[in-house]
Amino acid sequence: MSESSSRRPPVLFLVLDSMRTDRLALYGHDRSTTPNLDRLAERATVYENAVAPASWTLPSHSSMFTGLTPSEHGVTNGFLDTTGALRLPDGTTPLAAALRDRGYRTAGFSNNPWVGQLSGLDTGFDEFLEWNLEIGRDGGTDIHTRRDRLYSRGHSLLGHAARQPLFLLKRRFFTSNLVDRAIRWLGATDEYPDAPSFTFLNLMEAHSPYFPPKSAFRELDLPVPGPVEPRLLNTRLLAYVMEKTALTEERRERVLEYYDASLRYQDRKVGDLLAAFEARVDFDDALIVVCSDHGKTLGEYDRDGTPPHYLRDINVNVPLIVKYPGQSEGRRVDDPVELRRLYDLVRTGGARPLEADAGIDEYALVEEFVPHTGREDTEVVRWRALVGQDYKYIRNEDGDSFLVERTGVGQRERPCDASEVKQELATDLDARVADLSTGPATEDQSQTEQEFGSDVEAQLEDLGYL
Repeated sequence: MSESSSRRPPVLFLVLDSMRTDRLALYGHDRSTTPNLDRLAERATVYENAVAPASWTLPSHSSMFTGLTPSEHGVTNGFLDTTGALRLPDGTTPLAAALRDRGYRTAGFSNNPWVGQLSGLDTGFDEFLEWNLEIGRDGGTDIHTRRDRLYSRGHSLLGHAARQPLFLLKRRFFTSNLVDRAIRWLGATDEYPDAPSFTFLNLMEAHSPYFPPKSAFRELDLPVPGPVEPRLLNTRLLAYVMEKTALTEERRERVLEYYDASLRYQDRKVGDLLAAFEARVDFDDALIVVCSDHGKTLGEYDRDGTPPHYLRDINVNVPLIVKYPGQSEGRRVDDPVELRRLYDLVRTGGARPLEADAGIDEYALVEEFVPHTGREDTEVVRWRALVGQDYKYIRNEDGDSFLVERTGVGQRERPCDASEVKQELATDLDARVADLSTGPATEDQSQTEQEFGSDVEAQLEDLGYL
C-alpha cells in the first residue's frame, strides 16, 4: 500500500459526528446499525484504537484539518473569553486549502454549525454547504437547484425551523439534502478530468436530538415509536445533556434504541454516497476515510465525576475505517492512532498507512478543556490523557492524575494502581507536552467572547452547547 506522495487519488472524507464505536457491528455490536460501513470495512483497514484529539466537534475537527493538537491550534473553547479561540490562527493551512494547492477540486457539506464559516473550517473549499443549507461557498459547479438556492436565501428560517422543541424539520431533512448535493457534486467532477476531487461531509444523525424514521426501527426489529414519544424523549434527553436531570436505566435503553435507529438511517444515506463515489471514480485508486470526531455519553458515567466523563473511551475511542489506494482486502490494526494524523494521510493521498513506523506513538494524546460549553461556571481546567492498548493515564493541570485499565470496546475502564506504569506514563506525558509546538495558535487568535446569529445560537442550544 505504500505509494508516492505525489499521487493524487480521489478522496472521500466522511465524519459521522458523535458515532460511538460500541454501537457498530464491525466493532462487536449485536445490531446491524451500519451494513454499508460493514461492507466497506471488508475491503478497508479498521482501526481498533483510533483516538480523537478531544471529545467535542470544534477542537477535534480543527485537529483533523491541521494535524495539530488542540493546545497547538488553540481552538479549544468557542464561548469563554479567556480559554481559547473559535477560529484557526492566521498562517494555518487547513486540509482543503492544502489539497487545493495540490490541484484538487474541493467540496464540503456540513451538518454541524461548528464546521463551516463560523469557525473558518470552510477555508480552501471551492464549494461549501452549511448546516442550515446556506451556500457558504459557490464554486460555480452546477450542483444547486432553484429550490436549493431558495433554501440558501432562507437559511436562517430553516435554521430556526430545525430547532427543538418546534420539530418542524427533522434532522434527516438536512442529512438527505446534504448527501444529495454531495452526490451531484461527484457527478459534476466529470467536468474537471485533470483535477482529482476531495469531498468532505459531516453528518449528525448520531448526535442528539434523535428523529430516525420508523423504517429504521423496523429494520432493526425495534419498537416503532408513536407520534408523541420522539418529542418527549428528546426533551428529556436535552435536560440530561444540560445536566438538569439524570437518565433512568429504562429511558437510557430507549435512547440507545433511537441512537441505533438513527445510525441505521444515516448508514442508508452513506450507502447512497459510497455507491455514487464508486460509480464516478477509480475506486481501486481512491482514498476513503470514515471516522467519528468523538463519541457520546448517554448515561454511562456521572457527568460531574472525576476524572471527567469526556476522557472516557466512550467519548474518545472512535470508529475509523480507511480504504487506502490499491487496497482491496480488509484488515485490522490494534495500534493506537491519533485522529489528527488524518491530516497528513489525506494531504499526501494515503501515501503511507497510519500505522507506519515513523511518527506513531505507543500512546495517543487527548487534550480536553473542561467545561467546553456555554455554562455559568467559567473556570476551565485542562486535562490530558495518554491512551494505549491496555492503559490510559489521565492528568489535569493541577497535577491530579489517574491510571485506568482499558477493558474493551463498550466496557467501563477500571481504576488501576500499577505504580510503575503510572510513573512511566507520567514521564511520557511530560515529554509529549514538551514537544508540542507553540506555533501561531498562541499569537494571533482573538480571545473575545463569540457572538452567534440567532439561528446558530438556537441550534447550539439544541445540541447542548448553550
